[in-house]
Amino acid sequence: MNDSPQEPKAIVLYHDMRVEEDFRKCATRIFAILRKAAATSPGAPRHLYLDIQGHRNAAGGYDGDALEIIQEFLLGFLFPYVTKISTPLYQAENSEPQREDVPGFLDIQDPGREHAYDHHELAVRNRESQPDRRRSRPPVRAIADYLGLDEPICLICWQAPVERAHVVPESLGGSNDVRNFALLCPRHHREAPDVADAEAFWSWVDYACERDGHMKWEGVEPETLAKAESLGLPIDTSGPVRKSLRHFDRVRDELVRHYGWSPEDFAGGYHWGALMDEFHTVMDAATSTHFNVAKKASTEAWALEVARRRLKEGTAEREAEVDQPGESSRPAVELAERTLRKSAGNGGAQTLVDAARRADIAIAAVALVREVIDSAGLSTAEEVLRGIKEEAADRTAQFERLSDELMGHTVCRHCGHAIARIGDSAWRHSARAPMSRGCRAASFDRDGTWDDSLDRAWKASPPKTYR
Repeated sequence: MNDSPQEPKAIVLYHDMRVEEDFRKCATRIFAILRKAAATSPGAPRHLYLDIQGHRNAAGGYDGDALEIIQEFLLGFLFPYVTKISTPLYQAENSEPQREDVPGFLDIQDPGREHAYDHHELAVRNRESQPDRRRSRPPVRAIADYLGLDEPICLICWQAPVERAHVVPESLGGSNDVRNFALLCPRHHREAPDVADAEAFWSWVDYACERDGHMKWEGVEPETLAKAESLGLPIDTSGPVRKSLRHFDRVRDELVRHYGWSPEDFAGGYHWGALMDEFHTVMDAATSTHFNVAKKASTEAWALEVARRRLKEGTAEREAEVDQPGESSRPAVELAERTLRKSAGNGGAQTLVDAARRADIAIAAVALVREVIDSAGLSTAEEVLRGIKEEAADRTAQFERLSDELMGHTVCRHCGHAIARIGDSAWRHSARAPMSRGCRAASFDRDGTWDDSLDRAWKASPPKTYR
């Protein structure tokens, strides 16, 4: 009789990186699958399988997002938390025991904004960096093969017949490369955005797949649906309620569902007037029409989102340009606050934070008095402003002296960005953004040497514990 505990059955984790998924969406979804498996079946061996559709470069190999998912995210970060990984390029088995301390959340950012649309220039952003310069459109079959479809069907609703939809329209500089096409049914082709950002188009396809997923089951026999549900496949045959068919209501619906707008973003007054000015700038420079009809709701929703970002960034720049004597850079403040959260009782970090807050109060007072002078023309307030300016300059100089005395600085070997430490605390990036795409800042030791055996400092943090 064998009394040894029975080994738990392995759990298979599968994800298909579809053409509409970029690095962020794919990584987030794979991580969510892993977290759920670890929570529901702790200790069970986890076998992760990845398929990839599309995401090809000019040479026919995988593009940057697909390679980063495979090499950096799966093999570089998730590997310790699974027993086996199988991808189109690699298969690997973990020689160490599978770890169960899966991080609590994933924080993906974009250092240097290399993966973000340029809201200032409003230039065309194609997904393919070296497009095929063919003059005619590729055959439907070729597009279906690139998209990983067994037959030409709509990417969103799986219906036929289909039309060839440009990702970036020809009128905006889009090519006839097979990578610049999607297959959509006539309805979804009429709804898809005509914008200068390829990633925005694919993001809309991903959003529409969630919104109209119920349409995939239209025409399927009820017996087939029942059999699929009996196998554990979640099937939703009802779609979201659309309260109105009016154009702006459709735009508003997409802004809320796709771009996450809140009621405050629809506030009227001067804010809305400035937003409309930016909106028309974006519409004129970075969108086009299709089917010889007016602009689509999806196109206008994208333009409003870009306009909101332009307005927000422009406001931040204008505030930065205001004459505020002695205002210092913020990375040291952010670093001190992060160090204080992670290393309670760090006196140097607390001193820096307190000095920064005193400087901020004085700078805010300068701005307030300046506003009073500009609005009411009070000449007597000029002397008050002069005194507060001197106080702000003195407190800011004090803060920067403390920063120089307490902080050590160097450059991260992996990403080239500045890293610093306060006293004997751990080395951290001076700003948050460069930490986001797999940097080894954590491997910079206190004695000034590099230790490549340490774990990569990825975008995850351990789950919080409460006592």
